[in-house]
Amino acid sequence: MKQKFSFLSTLILLIILFSCKQSIQNINPSKGISTTKKITYTQSLFPSYNANYTPPSGMKTFELSQDYPKTLVVENYPWQSIDFKKEPELYMQTVLNYCLKGNLEVDFRGQENKIRKWYHAPWLDDDGKYLNKEYIGNGREYIHGLTREFATPKYKIHDQQDIELENWAVGMYNAPGGYTIGQVWPAPNHNPAPGKSNFPEGTVSFKLLFTDGTLSKVPFLKNTLEWKANIYSCNPNAECTDKTRTDRTVRLLQIDIAIKDKRALKTGWVYGTFMYDGSGKGKTVWDRMVPVGLSWGNDSGITKDIHRDGAFINEELKESFINASLIHSEKKDKTAAYLKYHGLGGRLNGPIDNSISSCISCHGNASVSSKGVTLPLGDFKASTTRLNYSPESFKQFFMDVPSGANIIKFKEEEYTTTDYSLQISTGIRNYYVNKRALANRLKQGN
Repeated sequence: MKQKFSFLSTLILLIILFSCKQSIQNINPSKGISTTKKITYTQSLFPSYNANYTPPSGMKTFELSQDYPKTLVVENYPWQSIDFKKEPELYMQTVLNYCLKGNLEVDFRGQENKIRKWYHAPWLDDDGKYLNKEYIGNGREYIHGLTREFATPKYKIHDQQDIELENWAVGMYNAPGGYTIGQVWPAPNHNPAPGKSNFPEGTVSFKLLFTDGTLSKVPFLKNTLEWKANIYSCNPNAECTDKTRTDRTVRLLQIDIAIKDKRALKTGWVYGTFMYDGSGKGKTVWDRMVPVGLSWGNDSGITKDIHRDGAFINEELKESFINASLIHSEKKDKTAAYLKYHGLGGRLNGPIDNSISSCISCHGNASVSSKGVTLPLGDFKASTTRLNYSPESFKQFFMDVPSGANIIKFKEEEYTTTDYSLQISTGIRNYYVNKRALANRLKQGN
């Protein structure tokens, strides 16, 4: 049920936001951090889900995992002994197994994992998008904490997909990632410090991406994981008559992984994507997840095929692995998983992702200005397609961004990179959007 903020909720947010002190830090690498086996935690205060929607009484709702470690623990990880360039699929599977361990038993409630804790980034609950005072934003829903992703245009995922699809996702970080999140967000009563976005070696994040596509539209989703989520019935930013959220079934389509790995010399990160294949012989949903590919750089000097459409192998790309068996074929069994598109120029992207971008280029542009404005992640103008993608846009958005927090310029504005974390940059944006909105309400006496 759609609800307005209560007076008490507004008062609490006002107290939090207006007690803030400016605390954007100088950019420093994560050196001098003590390492110990003991982990202590901060107090849990960040909102868990969007307050415009009230869950039914008695429901076990999503809770933000936010007891971020205050000290960094250094470990040896199983994928560190695997050469991701020579054995990309083994590397990917090893990381995925690490991400799943202990999370399956607790339905991905990271703070309840008995093997290792996992953490969420804060301030993804409300992005401040309203139309005529009605919330139409991407903020976390209250059942599983899913946030809204890009809608999938017709026929992008499957030949039978004759309608636009809604996509929702939830991501988590392991303890080294949680430590960094806690450094950027020391407390809700402090402004965030994007300059502390320096994820340590061994940081891993993963994201589960769900779609509202049915089996009649996407047949290879047969027997995948299904969740209930409080989401829109259609794209709220388009001509959708009903912009309220209801509890609907979503199906797992894609899993993304990101690993801080110093062997990725240009970026410091390795990105991988899996997609679900209902025709697979694996016994479980997770056994039927198929590698789409792995990427550790942008191949920023390769412009070949950037205007080519569809899914294909670009033999000139040297900083990624692409699973050729998933490329769409007219003769392919329609119950088997396949890809109709890769990223720009044949670069790595998942089935839900934007086909004029790529996994690593999009995340590399994660950054924020001192006013909380985020850098564009790509040339996503409505008029931009693969056929007319410009060399200037390619140079801007497919450059290799060094890991860590760095200052970059775009149209004379300075931005601080958030070490490939869109969850951090988006959260900071949302924080300042809400802070400004509350200031305006207070000024108007509302």
